[in-house]
Amino acid sequence: MASSASEPATRLSRRAGAAGLCGTLVEYFEFATYGLLTVVIAPQFFPGGNEAAAILSGLAVFATGYLVRPLGGIFFGRIGDRRGRKTALVATVVGMGAASVLLGLLPTYDHIGVLAPVLLVVLRLVQGFFAGGEMIGAATYVAETAPRNRRGFYAALTPIGATSGIGLAGVCSGVIALVTTAGQMAAWGWRIPFLLCLPLALVALWVRGGLEDSPDFQELAKKADISRTPFREALRTAPMNIFRVAAIALMVNAIGAVGTTYMVVHLIADIGMEQSQVFLLSGFTCVFSVVGMLVSGSLSDRVGKPRMLAVGLTLSFVLAVPAFWLIGTAPGALVVGLLVAMWQFSVGVQNPPMMGTFAELFPPRIRYTAAAFGFNIGVIFGAGLTPYAAEWLAKITDSSYAPSFLVLFVAGAGLAVLFSSGALRPLGTARAGGVSRTTERAVEAAAND
Repeated sequence: MASSASEPATRLSRRAGAAGLCGTLVEYFEFATYGLLTVVIAPQFFPGGNEAAAILSGLAVFATGYLVRPLGGIFFGRIGDRRGRKTALVATVVGMGAASVLLGLLPTYDHIGVLAPVLLVVLRLVQGFFAGGEMIGAATYVAETAPRNRRGFYAALTPIGATSGIGLAGVCSGVIALVTTAGQMAAWGWRIPFLLCLPLALVALWVRGGLEDSPDFQELAKKADISRTPFREALRTAPMNIFRVAAIALMVNAIGAVGTTYMVVHLIADIGMEQSQVFLLSGFTCVFSVVGMLVSGSLSDRVGKPRMLAVGLTLSFVLAVPAFWLIGTAPGALVVGLLVAMWQFSVGVQNPPMMGTFAELFPPRIRYTAAAFGFNIGVIFGAGLTPYAAEWLAKITDSSYAPSFLVLFVAGAGLAVLFSSGALRPLGTARAGGVSRTTERAVEAAAND
């Protein structure tokens, strides 16, 4: 990862950062829209009069979008490692945009019966497949073009795109809920954000279409050092680093999912807040996540990624129980907004060191595939299943505080790993892009096979 700090490299870094931001914005705009509107969408596809059962079914469909992400990571990782990062990233943004628009046009249960939820699941699987190669591919591309002394800052740009997508989804959903009646929202209002994915995807495609491939990949192509089987090589040469990526992704995404997707369901279905109020609050408080990312990204260049990740996990650990307790006892908009903003900031602090770490753990010839596979495995259990688990746990315990203990466990486990194990200490090193000598030797051996 030897991007120079010259002016041409700086221009490429900026363009790469913008491309990564735009693509992940589209991805998380769609995923967040479905999560935010679960309470509206679920009854349209899972009728029956039981609102709790419909919401659980809707969250289960939300989770299916994550189940195929590792397959998408392998597929697009192979394209990225063999044909270039740009080719893979153009394909992912086109696929995500098309699937999202189709979801916005999907007939409901009242129109086509049981086929409606089947098609909903299929489209979520398609979205998840393309998304599996998106965020980590963008992070890889940005990392490979970033100046060496500002990798932490540039690592913040991709998750800022994701957070911007979540924020835009919240604002968009909130505005639509404000200007429509409950009946209009259920009939057609929920479709509008998904249809808006078309112009967003076209903008992202335009930005990415003008890019050149990363210097690291161009060097691989020049030396004819392209891996023939990047996934198999990654499993053979860097299994522990793949596991580390999955573990970190699980921790950060689980905490984020409780504070975004589940929190929206909790505030509307359990606390009784107005949909429009919750959606807008969710959207505007994402600003605090962006602030956390900018602060964390800049500081990680000075103090190291593991330390900033530990700071973010500590904030989430301390905040988890008090946040749910205060929301349950004083559910005013001001109190809820402040607590959600603090939650967003803590998750924002965690994201840049997470994304910056992933690219540094692998050599360029397998970087896209290995990082995408590990990341998406963690995302399944973190972002995909956590909202369902939180809702299920709250229902069976009849306690609104139960989901906070998920956060305590995840954040505590992460801190225990960081402080008691030496496994993560090499993450802040710059030697050979953060790749250990053992991994280097294994990769060299694989290249000679």
